[in-house]
Amino acid sequence: MKVQAINSFIQGVIWCCASLLAAPAHADTEAMLNLLKILQDRGTISQDEFEALRNTALEDEKKPAAEQEQPKKGVAKNTQDSVKVRADYKGLTVESADGNFKFNVGGRIQADANFFDEDQTPLGSGAEIRRGRLRTQGTMWRIWDYKFQVDFAEGETEINDAYIKFNGLKPVSFTLGHQKVPITLQSMTSSNWQVFQERALIDGLVDNPDIGRRRLGLNVGTHGNHWTVNSGFFGEGTDDAGKSNENWGTAGRVTFAPIAEATRVVHLGGAAYYRNFEHDPKLAFSSRLEAHVAGTRLVNTGVISEADNLLLLGGELSTVWGPFHAQGEYLRAEVGRKNGLPEPNFDGWYLQAGYFLTGESRRYEVDKGRYGRVIPKGIVGQGGWGAWEIAFRYSTLDLTDKGILGGVENNFTAGLNWWATPSILFRANYIRAGADPNSEATRLGGMDESVNIFTLRGQIVF
Repeated sequence: MKVQAINSFIQGVIWCCASLLAAPAHADTEAMLNLLKILQDRGTISQDEFEALRNTALEDEKKPAAEQEQPKKGVAKNTQDSVKVRADYKGLTVESADGNFKFNVGGRIQADANFFDEDQTPLGSGAEIRRGRLRTQGTMWRIWDYKFQVDFAEGETEINDAYIKFNGLKPVSFTLGHQKVPITLQSMTSSNWQVFQERALIDGLVDNPDIGRRRLGLNVGTHGNHWTVNSGFFGEGTDDAGKSNENWGTAGRVTFAPIAEATRVVHLGGAAYYRNFEHDPKLAFSSRLEAHVAGTRLVNTGVISEADNLLLLGGELSTVWGPFHAQGEYLRAEVGRKNGLPEPNFDGWYLQAGYFLTGESRRYEVDKGRYGRVIPKGIVGQGGWGAWEIAFRYSTLDLTDKGILGGVENNFTAGLNWWATPSILFRANYIRAGADPNSEATRLGGMDESVNIFTLRGQIVF
């Protein structure tokens, strides 16, 4: 009994060892067969057992390597071969090995402080989280893109971007959902990569509850090596559902860059945006003093009654020449009204220029007709000093016409930017704002006044 137990134990061990040795990844098949032959000659295993083990080993040796490495049912395969994970200044990115799927998560925080040397109108110095956004974006099956971005600043939750994009007919793309309306260069360029703390005064003609920088709609776009074309149809925003007859609009933007190199750019652009007001809007134009904290706006039309439609027309010009860059835009708003009421026109423009003291160039995205992230030559934390930039801007907005006394404002801005890393920015702006005159809607309407403004920003984009 004892001998039989020992033999059974030895045979069990041999069976287990043979099964392990039979895998090509762990042993040499020829050496294993020699071992089995010796065990048979000594009587440790029978002829039948020898042949069964030999046949198993020979069959496993013939299997392709890929088949032998297949995981057992219920056992996950090593994900290092199927998923790529990357964390960098663009956020956290997960991508399938075949490139069919990609997922990225990131966001931005912009902490601002504004200080006003007031003249007549109370403005109110203070600090705020200007933007606090989280976003997810990615690709599915190579040709489907998506983006979802939410802003938590100002004590509210607001959807900024929420769309899907079809890229299956390149270079033509179709974007459906809540997105930017293609109008003006400074609007299409992300707030992350603006030269100044706030967009120029003409933004008051775009960023308006009844017009909107972002709207639900369908945009069709295409591009070449030196040009872009975008056009679309747009309804209301994400919080305007339930209206029996929504206001609607259509917009188009064309850009042309005869020079589009890494450090040299010439950009030309034009855009038009028409909105039809199906129901009576509370259309009013106004603009902050290029400082967001201000509680009062010096130029403000008040509600324009009986507004029927609106047409925005804009022109763009910009250049990059090594460390020097410049940009200018003109925007005109033509208001149509019902019942024969006077139809006012408002307009504004700005010119700005900047220079990188450390030699960087503003980065132009030719396929989108806009500017993107600044990449410092030396990163703070890796032995560098970051990118240092000085900039100046003059902007003007006229909101007085045909009996609408919205005022006229002219601003001069000087700015200093320190791009410490591709994601971290510290900024200081001085603004001399002058209303000539201010709006009739202010406390002391129709007066000239001048305001000195100092603004600061700390920003991280991840």
